[in-house]
Amino acid sequence: MKKILKWIAIIFGGLFLLGFIGNLLKSPEQKAADREAQAEIQAQRRVEAEQKKVDEVAALPTVSAVDLAREYDANTLAADQKYKGQKFKVTGKVTNINTDMLGNPYITMGGSNPFMQPQFSFSKEHAGALAQIKKGDKLVLLCEGKGDVAKTPMSGNCQILQ
Repeated sequence: MKKILKWIAIIFGGLFLLGFIGNLLKSPEQKAADREAQAEIQAQRRVEAEQKKVDEVAALPTVSAVDLAREYDANTLAADQKYKGQKFKVTGKVTNINTDMLGNPYITMGGSNPFMQPQFSFSKEHAGALAQIKKGDKLVLLCEGKGDVAKTPMSGNCQILQ
């Protein structure tokens, strides 16, 4: 058994050494071509990953902010099972742009009850984009449901899609 492992290690080491020497003997043109090919492969992988992300977002359910508020008002438990911890797209008209007590930006969009409008939180990195939004703007967001606070739907990790 020791002899077999010894020969496997020798063969593996020999192949590694041949590959290393072969790389050293490549011309500058061959090395440049290899780098270019590697860059193309990486670019293609980035494009494929971006397309996969776009496809995943397109497949997510879409709900209006008004319907989201109605669902939480009608049955919080059922709405939590549908949205809490899940990603979804939400559409609506902006009614307020603000920050929470930690300085994280959020917006509210029109719900069925003006006192319990759905709230959509963003990370601080999105503050610049949110500063360009005005009350009354229609948006499409990608968010993760966070449940509710006193029947007010809360969502976090939001991103502006449109």
